[in-house]
This record gives sequence, structure tokens and C-alpha cells, in this order.
Amino acid sequence: MRVLILGPIVNEKLSGGVGVFDEGLYHGFKELGDEVQILSVAKSSTIDNLRILDRNISAKKIIFHFGAIAKEIKKYKPDLVISSLQYTVGIKKYKRHWKNATYVSVLHGVPSPTVGRFKYWAINKVAKYSKKHCDKVVTVSYLSYALNKRLILLNCDKVIYNGCNLKSSYTEKERIYDFVYIGRLSPAKEVEMISDAFILLHEKYPNLRFAVAGYGKLENLFTTGKYRNTCIEFKGKLTQSEVKSLFEQSKFFVSMNSLEPFGIVFSEAATNGCNLVTQSTTGACGVFVHKNYFHTADCLNATELASRLEEIKDEYHPISEEEKRSLIEYFSFKRCAKEYKELVNQK
Repeated sequence: MRVLILGPIVNEKLSGGVGVFDEGLYHGFKELGDEVQILSVAKSSTIDNLRILDRNISAKKIIFHFGAIAKEIKKYKPDLVISSLQYTVGIKKYKRHWKNATYVSVLHGVPSPTVGRFKYWAINKVAKYSKKHCDKVVTVSYLSYALNKRLILLNCDKVIYNGCNLKSSYTEKERIYDFVYIGRLSPAKEVEMISDAFILLHEKYPNLRFAVAGYGKLENLFTTGKYRNTCIEFKGKLTQSEVKSLFEQSKFFVSMNSLEPFGIVFSEAATNGCNLVTQSTTGACGVFVHKNYFHTADCLNATELASRLEEIKDEYHPISEEEKRSLIEYFSFKRCAKEYKELVNQK
């Protein structure tokens, strides 16, 4: 099968969950023996992907390049086209140029009104537009499925859990960090609540170690702001191999975004032996809720979270080699790609 993935990639300047998803899915199709390419506005650091232009352009300007994408689709002649984010908006033009493909749109979540009135309206408009014109619409968790159905009256066709790239080596390392957060440093991720809770807990237990890694809007809080000279060890932006190493050195991964659809970071953390700490409203509950290494923390502020982390700080449950193998097999992008291929015969 010939597959074309439309969406962002990962390089020195660009990152994020959707880019990781696109490149992981690319490798999943490769493992299945399919011919696959990613078409993006930028150049990946690790794969030789197709580009719309010879220079990077803002994702916001992608609407001016749907014609160029349509021409590349016609030239490539794919059997399956998988698109994410703004890339889906050109679907009508893509189909006019090449109708012999199954077009699948992936909704990676549901926007919160906190992103701003216009952006909230625009993202939901794109989601409904993709449902109207694409052959199939996929989302990444049953939480995302339910929210799309209830909030914007959009019925997705299928739930396909994301895969994971950072596979464990099974060799258990010394876990020197008690708690870690890795991800985008943004208000939506409740980064300040997590960091404030770390500091409160450290006041009672000064031997505990905490690490935060990532970049984004709140990065200055760690480089020059209120967390600069605290107990929090700030790692900044990490490579994929560095992320894997930090997970292998940490006991608990903490993520407090209450409406996280299904971040790839959860499976990355678990397959590398971390226990998971998150609110019971995240999409990860669909897979991990009955695991002894999954801890819910339905907290509204830093004081509550610090108290919850105190309760579980000595409850780290090592993940067995058998369980890791099971997780790695399930969270493979090969499995993910296989599920997307099955949509081709369901038009």
C-alpha cells in the first residue's frame, strides 16, 4: 500500500506530540512493508520527508499552500492519506486532484475554550469540516471521542490509540528522580501547579529529587523566573534519547492536564518503567486505570497535589519485564499503522 501522511514533523526548531505521531506512524508503515511518505512544510531531522517548500513556513500559512499539497498528492498517487491539524482543511482540493485514495483525518483532541474564542471556534470548525469531507475521522481516545460527540456533535468513526517510539531496553537503571514532568511548558499542562507542589513536598522531604523537561510559554519561569533557584532540576528541551534516559531514571511521571486526550508521553513513560500520576479525567485512563503503576490525582491546587504525591511517594511499583513487553507490543506504531490500513476497505 502507498501511504501519505500530512502534518508536522520534528526537527531542531519544531517539536510536539503531532510531529512525534507523524514520524512514529511513518515508521509503523515501514515495518509493515508499505511505501510511505510524510508531506510537511518543514524538513525532519531524522527522515527524508517530502516538503511543500524549500524553506520552513509557519503552520498558520498552510492555507496558502493547499494547491501545492494537492499536486504532490496527485504526483505520489497514494492509496491512503492521513492528515492532521490545518493540513486537513484542503481536503476538497486534494480530492479534486486525486480521488483514488481513502482520506483519513486524525483529531488529536478537543480544544478548550481557554485557547481563545476565535481559535476555539476555528479548531472546532475544522473538525466538523473534516467529518463532512473526509472518508473517515479518527480520534486517539474514548475521552476525545466522547467530548467531540457531546460538545460539538461530531461522531468520530474510530478510536485508535497512539503508538510509542521510546521503547524500553528492559535493563533497569537506578531511578534517581522521585518525580518528573516532561512535556510542553504551557498553562494547559498545569505546569505551575505541578512545580509548586514539588516545592511544597520538598520542604517536608528534602531528599526527594524532582526534574522538569520541556520548552514553551512558561520556560522563563525555570530559566530566569520563580523556579530558577529551587529544588526543581530543569533539563530544558531534550532529544528523544535524552527523554528516554530521563524516564529510565525516574519513578513517577506527573501530568495534570485534566483533558489530555491521550498524550504519547504516557506510553513513553510507562514503557520505560515510570509509574503514572494524573487526573482520572485524562484519556490515559482507558488503558492504565487498573494497573498498579497508575495513580489518580484529582487535585485542584498545588497543596492538594503535594498531599497526594506524599501519599504515593513510597508506592512506586516496578513494571515487570513481561508487562513492559506487553506494553511495547501494544503501543507499537506498527499496530497503530495496521489499524489505519484497515480503514481503506471501509469507505
